[in-house]
Amino acid sequence: MPYELVLPDVIIEELIKPPGKDLIETGYTVLPLDEEGIEQIILLRERYPKPSTNDLFALMLAKLSTCSLVTGDDSLRKAAKDEEVAVHGLLWILDKLVNHSILRPLEAAKALERILSEGSWLPKKECDVRIKSWKS
Repeated sequence: MPYELVLPDVIIEELIKPPGKDLIETGYTVLPLDEEGIEQIILLRERYPKPSTNDLFALMLAKLSTCSLVTGDDSLRKAAKDEEVAVHGLLWILDKLVNHSILRPLEAAKALERILSEGSWLPKKECDVRIKSWKS
């Protein structure tokens, strides 16, 4: 896939399930934020009280690296849009995996059905369209 998956170092260090080192082994790139980036997070915290601090680290890393942010968190999405950071969600990822032939359409449909059955909230209409398309 023509994308690099990047996470802030603070998130990797705190991950337990899956362990952060497992993500590194699967191809994620870990980047630290410098002092200026951390100062910017303090300012973001004042403007956006709802996202977690780790979410704001991800937002700042995306902003400084001029890359997209992937999240399903509504408050983080709104902050990203305010900060002029491109933001996408799970359906975008599934679309890309299918479009780049990393995931077969039927596999994507089954994965999405499983995600929905486990209680994830995603837009029903958009999910139904994808599932129908990927199953045909």
